[in-house]
Amino acid sequence: MGRWKMWIGALLTAGFLLSGWAGTAGLRVAYAARAPARVILRGTIAKVDPAAKTLTVKTAKGETVEVVGTDKTVLLIVGIRRPTWNDLHPDGRVLVVGTRADGKVEALRIGVRPPVRSVRGVIAEIRGNQLVVDTGKGKVTLVTDERTRFRIPGVKSPSVKELRVGDRVSAVAVGHWDDLWYANQVARIRPAR
Repeated sequence: MGRWKMWIGALLTAGFLLSGWAGTAGLRVAYAARAPARVILRGTIAKVDPAAKTLTVKTAKGETVEVVGTDKTVLLIVGIRRPTWNDLHPDGRVLVVGTRADGKVEALRIGVRPPVRSVRGVIAEIRGNQLVVDTGKGKVTLVTDERTRFRIPGVKSPSVKELRVGDRVSAVAVGHWDDLWYANQVARIRPAR
């Protein structure tokens, strides 16, 4: 009789454990069905509507995906401290983290990396904090500010004031879709003659 009690106790315990496991598994399946899937989307901005907080992204595979923003969507744009939807522009490279629903992506975060370019040439004009550089293929306007690092041989703390028209320079700049390039670094290669 003791063995029967032991077997019945073991079967009841096993049944209890299995029913508990099945119950939590069912909860996990139900939760997974309700929770929207996280999506990471990379591509190029094709179209933006700042008023509606929407943009259309074209992926590398050629797909077109509509992205919808909310008041909680976080915008991250290199070089802009407090970006708004008006700072998003076509042809910008974008990374969107969000959730997919109804064929659209609801954005949690949108990150934009503006174009970066290397500029080499001769300073044709200086307008305050702007340098107009003749690259030989055209002129590029570089905007300098307090974050621009200058490298001028022989000058301890260089600034835009030490540069002259005719200086040959090399610069790395970030574009912000307003036909200006914001210089991160400007180095004088050769002084004006």
